[in-house]
Amino acid sequence: MHLEFPRSFTLKPFLTILSILVFSLSFGQSEELAQNYFDQGEYKKAEAIYAKLHKSSPAHQNWLLGYVESLEALEKLGQAESVLKKYLAEVGEYPNIQIELGYLYQKQNDTLVADDYYQQAISKVEKRPAFAYAVGNAFQKYGLLDLAAQTYETAQRVEPRSNYRIQLAKIYGEQSRHKEMFENYMDLIVENPSYFGILNRDFSQYITEDSGNEANLTLRRVLLRRNQKKPDVIYNQMLSWLFVQQEDYFKAFAQERAIFQRLESKSLSRLIDLALISKENDDLSSAREMFEFAIAKAASQRDLRSAERQLLLIKRLQAQPEDYDEIELGYKNFIAKIGRNRDSFLIQKDLAEFMAFQKKDIEKALEQIKIIAEQNLYQQQAAELKLLEADLKVQQSRFNQALLLYTQVEKLIPNSDIAREAKFKVAKTSYFIGDFDWALTQLDVLKSSASQLTSNDALELSLLIKDNSLEDSTRTDLKLVAKADLLQFQNKPEEALAILKNVLVDHKSPSILDEVLFRIANLQLDSNSPDNAIPVLQRIVDEYNDRILADNANFLLGKLYMDQLEEPEKAKTYFETLIFNHPDSIYFVEARKRFRKLRGDQIQ
Repeated sequence: MHLEFPRSFTLKPFLTILSILVFSLSFGQSEELAQNYFDQGEYKKAEAIYAKLHKSSPAHQNWLLGYVESLEALEKLGQAESVLKKYLAEVGEYPNIQIELGYLYQKQNDTLVADDYYQQAISKVEKRPAFAYAVGNAFQKYGLLDLAAQTYETAQRVEPRSNYRIQLAKIYGEQSRHKEMFENYMDLIVENPSYFGILNRDFSQYITEDSGNEANLTLRRVLLRRNQKKPDVIYNQMLSWLFVQQEDYFKAFAQERAIFQRLESKSLSRLIDLALISKENDDLSSAREMFEFAIAKAASQRDLRSAERQLLLIKRLQAQPEDYDEIELGYKNFIAKIGRNRDSFLIQKDLAEFMAFQKKDIEKALEQIKIIAEQNLYQQQAAELKLLEADLKVQQSRFNQALLLYTQVEKLIPNSDIAREAKFKVAKTSYFIGDFDWALTQLDVLKSSASQLTSNDALELSLLIKDNSLEDSTRTDLKLVAKADLLQFQNKPEEALAILKNVLVDHKSPSILDEVLFRIANLQLDSNSPDNAIPVLQRIVDEYNDRILADNANFLLGKLYMDQLEEPEKAKTYFETLIFNHPDSIYFVEARKRFRKLRGDQIQ
């Protein structure tokens, strides 16, 4: 068999192209090999290959620099100097190569000659600003930040249309020249506000939650000065962002009010988002004022409904029992105004939950659920409603009805998060009533759940059942703990606590004690008795540090000492223990963030 080429085909161009490809491939592999030798400290081998590459193509800067670095590593500084000088004389006086030669002199403590080469390089940028990036990058490579900044400043002065603000801002940041850094960033953002979404990662290297942090104070001064000199909504937006980073939501609200007044669209979306952030971070008074402002200014029914619903939720969180009738009336008036249909599903469900969990009137809550169920609901809404109804049936100890409803939720939207939640509640309800084997069957499926929270809850409950079925075949202690858990779910904390204290004294299975202690601590925290909870949690840390609840106890102790007792050094100890001893904990990320904050790190 032989190849036949078309008559128009000529072999010479084909061979030329082929030889170029082979040449490029060969030299590419040689460069990679030389770099590998250099990285491994085999400088002689690297030098030999780079020398050949440089000889084959004297103008190739990567090969030149590789050759020079190898010579320097072998302390052949005179030869490295000759190679660089020859390049500058024969190939061209490239300014970045002048910097390489200058730095070679600097390493030999000949600073006068070094500075001469550096200034020659910068003078070339003054004549030709396009050199700025290569020269600035070369200075930055060697940590010569002042010279790098001088390079970009020169280019910017000579050719104002050139844009080296990002490079300058990053250098100023490394030099802790925060004012110059933020001024350059702001020039970019004012020109193109969409830059803020990209540059905000650079801002976050310097901005912290501490309002007294130097960078925070500098950015605030820069923004206020610019806004006074030439008002622009972008400055209000950035001040709002800064205050959110500092968790000062009321000051952020002042900026969002100013933004709302200045924008023609009169959109409340930013302000409502801020209110939700404020609520999630437990600044309820600020969130309440924001939602009241949104209700007063809302132009669309969507914004109005959203704000009114959230305001009622905040009132519930702040309410005392004497406020409940007023809140119930608020819900009923709101529903009467907007009508009962699937579009008002959330507010109707909120009312049912309020009746059940705050007014503790489960029968009236179930009446509300019945009214909602008769509407033409979406499947997701129907599933959420059934889940709530099932929870209330468990509260009433009507377990068979609850299990049936949970199963219906699983079938309504299979393989969804709400279906997995329903399956876990089937397992939990089975556990409550002492059907531990059926609970384990459900939990085994959930332990591999895509949801980390569901998976973690399933694992903890599964281990509780298994661990306390071995030592005590009658599962006496486990049944009592399950009964206490049920009583706690049914809002009967005192009865639950009495059972747990009895188990602590008279138990058959010692392996259940950490579970009992953890439940006692949580009940005491729920009743606002942290002083009683701390020694119980400490006992878990001291006596059961190899058990599954050790990370929970460390995290709770850390939070208590950090947030309530204001003893940061003690808090830091517990978070540090969790980080080093429990890296798989669901609390690991939050513990590490808190530990770094306590240590004074800048959190990005």
